[in-house]
Amino acid sequence: MHIGLVATAIPLLTKLLPLKRLLQMLTPTANFHPYKSISPEQVIELVRRKLYRPRQMRRRACLREGLTLFYFLRLAGTPAEIHIAVHNPTVNTKRIHAHCWVVLDGVPITEPISGPNTTILTYG
Repeated sequence: MHIGLVATAIPLLTKLLPLKRLLQMLTPTANFHPYKSISPEQVIELVRRKLYRPRQMRRRACLREGLTLFYFLRLAGTPAEIHIAVHNPTVNTKRIHAHCWVVLDGVPITEPISGPNTTILTYG
């Protein structure tokens, strides 16, 4: 149920808050790990199952999944990192193209992306 609530709130929060503030909100304090007994594999499976067919943020599904995974992995005490690749605009400068993925111990757990005109931001 908690995953559903967070996943439902993220589309609204992405419209209301700058990304830096949103990431700060989704980073629990160092001593707060209510899901410590849940393994990272279980967290990943639960989040993916809940977000399998998104009704909201279809075009930004990677951001929604990445933010949700990051939050719940951190609540489980797992030091997850979130990576965001921003592609330099080529034709349409009014629209930003980006991709988001989550990394655990240097290994991507969601699909990463890179390219020649890409700036990668890391948080966590």
